[in-house]
Amino acid sequence: MAYPAPLEALVEAFQRFPGIGRRSAERLAFHVLRDPAARELATAIRRAVEEARRCSRCFNVTEEDPCPICADETRDESVICVVEEPRHVEAL
Repeated sequence: MAYPAPLEALVEAFQRFPGIGRRSAERLAFHVLRDPAARELATAIRRAVEEARRCSRCFNVTEEDPCPICADETRDESVICVVEEPRHVEAL
């Protein structure tokens, strides 16, 4: 059974995420169609792509450049912390 083109495109888009196979992508796509609250996903993705950027100093994900950490005048710039992924900064 073939899905309508817009649904198939949504399934294929979900499949591009790491760890998401065809079956999981189908479940996610049908969830988006079934649950009105899940439709906010499109807005959240659009906002993240349009408003989030990398800090020009530390390359952390931020809404402003420089990021709040780099812009903090009380920060000791002689000390650095190296993390693997920007999401690890939140743990600090």
